[in-house]
Amino acid sequence: MGSGKSGRAPVNALTIARPAPPRSRHFRAGPERWFGLWACASVRFNVFSPAFALRSLPGFALATVALALPVPARALDFPPLRAERSPYFTADVAISLDRDGRPALGVAVSVPYSEMQWLKLENGFGAAVELTVAFEAKGGGRVYGDVWTRRLVVASFESAHAANARLEEKRTFDVPPGRYQVRVGVRDLDSEQSSLARDNLEVPDYSKVPVGFSDLELGVVDSTGGFESVPTRAFGVNVSHLAARASLFDRRPGGWPRSYAFDFHVRDERGEDVATGVQHVTVERSADPVLIRPSASELFLGTYVFEVSLSEGKSRWRVERSFEVEESGPPRGKEFERLLEPLTYIASPGEVERLRGLSADEQAAGWLDFWRRRDPTPDTPRNEALIEFFRRLRYAEQHFQGFGPGWRSDMGRIYIKFGPPDQIESRPGTAQISAVEIWYYNQPYRRLVFVDREGFGRYTLQNVGAE
Repeated sequence: MGSGKSGRAPVNALTIARPAPPRSRHFRAGPERWFGLWACASVRFNVFSPAFALRSLPGFALATVALALPVPARALDFPPLRAERSPYFTADVAISLDRDGRPALGVAVSVPYSEMQWLKLENGFGAAVELTVAFEAKGGGRVYGDVWTRRLVVASFESAHAANARLEEKRTFDVPPGRYQVRVGVRDLDSEQSSLARDNLEVPDYSKVPVGFSDLELGVVDSTGGFESVPTRAFGVNVSHLAARASLFDRRPGGWPRSYAFDFHVRDERGEDVATGVQHVTVERSADPVLIRPSASELFLGTYVFEVSLSEGKSRWRVERSFEVEESGPPRGKEFERLLEPLTYIASPGEVERLRGLSADEQAAGWLDFWRRRDPTPDTPRNEALIEFFRRLRYAEQHFQGFGPGWRSDMGRIYIKFGPPDQIESRPGTAQISAVEIWYYNQPYRRLVFVDREGFGRYTLQNVGAE
């Protein structure tokens, strides 16, 4: 998110961090799963709101209700809240339960150090932010939440601007069942900049549910077995240590400890299982946390869904959480071969031919070398050019139509090469005239005309020479 460079790179380069264009009427979006190569695993309903200029979406339930049904009830994945303006932040909202099944709402807020105003101090550099979390009951009534301040001091300028350094705050609030609007805000006390994000949610009533567990909290497990939450749900190479944590409650009479069998699935953007299994867990008492670790050690870049289910008697419980892998090891085998086609949009013919000629043992090194040459910040662990390439690839698959994957369409190709246009002009079609859409790029100037001759949303580029 956010604005970035407006200039254009040559064909074998990649300009990064430009805002996405507004949706046109032919864009594909909806609650379905798309089974193309990089289709989105689940539709994300993030609500981005500047401070004091709020927008809302229909409410979402945070967790399932266990029912005496042959098919388990399914949770709607509640995506992280994200700010649209600086200071950018992410807030992950999840339901938690005490041993009697009473709900509470946990909010984990993550603010990158780069979004804070750092001031020089005698002993280093300092920053201060005010954080606000509020759950307002629908129809009026009590507001649950808190406002608090965090002040930070680091030793050096480099520490204050480290690529992956973040302020992470987590608070849990006792909130009774009902419908709420959640608002999360961050205000930098030095720059006076503030941002806000909000959404609607419903906290279910679990008072008559015999067995269940809370929303999944995604994170990683360290070498000692400790769990570290990842509020952004954006993973890098640490995805090899992916885990989900949840609190289980059981009101049924009987002694403790008790054993349970959790079924888990990790599904990719095509809806296919990349990891599945059953994890047997012994719990000492109700409300104890349960840690579930998939067996998959390597996940490639993309969007995934972590799903966990539990069957106890007539009660079935299922909940899922989406997450993204922004950085990973190089593609291998068929994945490597499939990526060479969209890679031709930004690479020179010679580069693609060299990659195509590599043996299976040489592919990983060749892939890393290709992107190392394009890394705009080689001194940091993140390769922004690689991340932007896959963002555009997934966006093209989700939003453009063609004969095949969306990234193979003319609009998909142009979007991957040049990024979002600076301006879009749409001309609706009639019974006699085809719909036209014109994309304008400013630096350097380009005017690209797309025509939907068949009326099915498959726009083709007319002035190919302008590309």
